[in-house]
Amino acid sequence: MTLTAAARPLDARSTATRAARTGAAVGASLVAALLSAPTVSPAHADTAGTYDMCPEVYYYVVPEGSPGLGAVADLILGDPERADEIHELNAGRSQADGTALGEDRALQAGWRLVVPFDSGGEGVYEGRDPLCVVAVDQANAQGIAPPSPHPAPPAYTPPPEAEESAEQGEVVDVTPQDDKPKIDPRLLAAGAAALVLLTLLTLFWQPIGRAIAWPFRRIAALPWRRPRKPRSARIAAATRRRRAATERVTADPDAVHRAGGAHSDLLSAPADVPARPVAILTTRVETTAIVPVGATPPATSWRVVDTTTWRYSRGSASSGPHNFAASTHTMVRPVAHGVLACLGTLEDGETLVHVDLTRTRGLLAVGGDRAVAADAVRVIADALHARGLSIRVLKEGQPLHSLVPSAPPDLSAPDPVHGLEPSREHPLVVVVPRPLGTADEHVLGAIPASTLVVGTGESVHARWQWRAHEDGTLDTGALGLDVILRLPERRR
Repeated sequence: MTLTAAARPLDARSTATRAARTGAAVGASLVAALLSAPTVSPAHADTAGTYDMCPEVYYYVVPEGSPGLGAVADLILGDPERADEIHELNAGRSQADGTALGEDRALQAGWRLVVPFDSGGEGVYEGRDPLCVVAVDQANAQGIAPPSPHPAPPAYTPPPEAEESAEQGEVVDVTPQDDKPKIDPRLLAAGAAALVLLTLLTLFWQPIGRAIAWPFRRIAALPWRRPRKPRSARIAAATRRRRAATERVTADPDAVHRAGGAHSDLLSAPADVPARPVAILTTRVETTAIVPVGATPPATSWRVVDTTTWRYSRGSASSGPHNFAASTHTMVRPVAHGVLACLGTLEDGETLVHVDLTRTRGLLAVGGDRAVAADAVRVIADALHARGLSIRVLKEGQPLHSLVPSAPPDLSAPDPVHGLEPSREHPLVVVVPRPLGTADEHVLGAIPASTLVVGTGESVHARWQWRAHEDGTLDTGALGLDVILRLPERRR
């Protein structure tokens, strides 16, 4: 006959199972009785012994290398101190190999230990007492009647704190009727919350409404929700913006002189760290200088707006040119003649942008939209030509090295903002109207120190890398200015 046992998972413990499994404690006394019962003569024995006499128990199969009884109790019961219960159930029970659990609590691999009813986990099985099954098998093999099991111990009674009696199935409310509230407190809390909410809505309904509508307005204002205009309409709008910027530059011809005077005043004024203007911004009433970080403002009428912005203003009522007081300062070094190029206006349409190209050498590249980039190169070339610099234009089909003389590579590249130290000699300007290609890279990497190359496209050798956009704006990169590019002058 074959005995079938099922493994019991760890989460199978419950109070109902504890009360139902009343025969778990029978194991120790029953097996001892089976092994120590007097034998009966084969002539008078009933050899039809079955496993029905073996009680249903939970038992644990000791694996190889078991650490001990305390670890087994911690594994299957979650409490190592319950090892005494396992020892009490299995002390003196003869295992299949003839040994038994003693006072040393040493375990042997393959032992079947009867465990409490609330055990669970790997190695715990539910079935008939395995040692009782072995005793029945031995009795049947010898042709003798199996010994009768001892009376079962009393059924398991849960402790009072874990037992729910039948008489206490219903909760008895002992609160006097007079002490009970007439209204449910939850209704009072809900009414108070509703009252506070209505009060807030009444007092602050406008800001609350704006706060609720704000995310929806932001989503509605996203660019991808607006249909993009045709390219012809976009180009026409950009042309109108650039034409307005050109008219603003033409309407203020004295802006060039004001920008030059401010540039000379900053270069000649004594200071701990002399300022080198990067760009001059002019309006009809004030002049602003964009300078590198760390420069010291001179002891003149320049006012520090922020770290890189200084402003010189004569007041809102003045419309004439500024009278910069550069000649009143003690000259600590010769005045360098500035090379300013008026590119256009800022987004406000009123502020003119004059970029200082005094110390710029190497490559000034303008990438992005080809048409706007080509106009930017023409505007820069016209401004440099107006300042008296020598301009050479690369003809179509002509290689770049034919105009740019060969020079050893410049390993100490100047900072794109601070540039080189000024010199009295003006640089040679080479204008490249076509896009820069890979064939020009070996020339662009070895531009002489006295040469400035202005071209369209992008290059890793560019000292200044600008980017033109389809809407007519020019991003000046390291300068941090977005300029509405003016239209180039008409060729006569």
